[in-house]
Amino acid sequence: MKKQLTVWLLQTGEPLHCDAGQPRPMRAMNLANALVDAGHKVVLWSAAFYHQEKRHRLHGEKQLRIGSQLEIRLISSPGYVRNIGLGRLWDHAVLGYRLKQLLRDEIIVPDVAFVGYPPIEAAAVMTRWLATRGVPSLLDVKDQWPGIFIDVLPAPLKLVGRVALAPYFHYGRRALRDATALSAMADGFLQWAAGFAGRAVSDLDRVVPLTTPIGRTTENELQEAGTWWDQQGVYNDGRQRICFVGSHSKVFDMEPVIQAAKLMADRGNTCQFVLCGDGENSAAWRKKMADLPNVYFPGWIDRVKIEALALRSSAALAPYCNSDDFVLSIPNKVIDSLALGLPVLSPLSGEVKRLISDFDVGISYGPVAEKSLESCIEDLAVMPDLRKKLSDNAKKLFRQRFSFEMVYGGLVSHLENLARLKRGINGARQTD
Repeated sequence: MKKQLTVWLLQTGEPLHCDAGQPRPMRAMNLANALVDAGHKVVLWSAAFYHQEKRHRLHGEKQLRIGSQLEIRLISSPGYVRNIGLGRLWDHAVLGYRLKQLLRDEIIVPDVAFVGYPPIEAAAVMTRWLATRGVPSLLDVKDQWPGIFIDVLPAPLKLVGRVALAPYFHYGRRALRDATALSAMADGFLQWAAGFAGRAVSDLDRVVPLTTPIGRTTENELQEAGTWWDQQGVYNDGRQRICFVGSHSKVFDMEPVIQAAKLMADRGNTCQFVLCGDGENSAAWRKKMADLPNVYFPGWIDRVKIEALALRSSAALAPYCNSDDFVLSIPNKVIDSLALGLPVLSPLSGEVKRLISDFDVGISYGPVAEKSLESCIEDLAVMPDLRKKLSDNAKKLFRQRFSFEMVYGGLVSHLENLARLKRGINGARQTD
């Protein structure tokens, strides 16, 4: 019989089981659920401040029980308004300090831990505490901190920024070195993390890609969602349709999309662009595309409507800007497209471009391909066999590499294996 483990998770900035409105699960919730389903006890450390909604879940600290095998521990911090700014740095500094205080009184020692990075301070505190007690840990690298803060600075200030952030580089490297092993959503991130730690990628390190659960949608639900789309003028009529679902944020470069929609409308092309969601840039997008008859903004839609839309679409947009974070990763939009069996249209270089090229699951556009978005869309229109091939390949790749069961089943098994390692394998210093 498999031994029941006590597993600690540290993940801040993500939705939690205690949040209202049935938020879409991300890394923390999905892994916690998978561990509980495998029979393990889970303690999920997170922040009382809810990053995605920029509000406090509560003021102070609290322990919450979710069923018999999951405990959530919320850590207090001041919060912040902007994702990149001094307020966030201060919030994370306080979060790390409070975590250190809480761990001083902790008497339970877990069997293994999964630690999110960033925030740097909390990750450094947790991995050091675990290392000094011989607890194996897997550090999950999500962003290139602290370098991301320097990247946004004007060139004359980059040196000043590096000097000012020197302590963060120190704590970041310490967190990476104290961890038993590293994980990341794509190989590019894993290579960066290992290099930042001053070592090569080891056999214990893992690529743990993003994934999305496929809902058990009934035919009746799809029919109801299809009727709703009919009412919106998005018919199941064989018309070529390009879809986007997600937050309308500055991480997306919509200028090529606007240009493609305008050119295709001017040429009399009937292709329709359906841009679902909302966000900080929504008003600007709507204003720029207000005069385009082939663009429709339905707002936020639920999972069933997304699936129904996919059945009426030719391809999905993943129009990310080519920042380092996205170049080194395979972001959510790409995974969602694969799950829906939709060819991916993306301007990203790096990991996504390689994925599209190696597995033939979409078409790259823009400078990375020297090909315009409108020409990619027209290729799909005149070559239905190409569209079917890309769609079939997308479904196959998702099943083989990105399915929920593959990703989280493999991650649970890896944590179970790490828990069997001899205590102190990471060789970390035994002092605080």
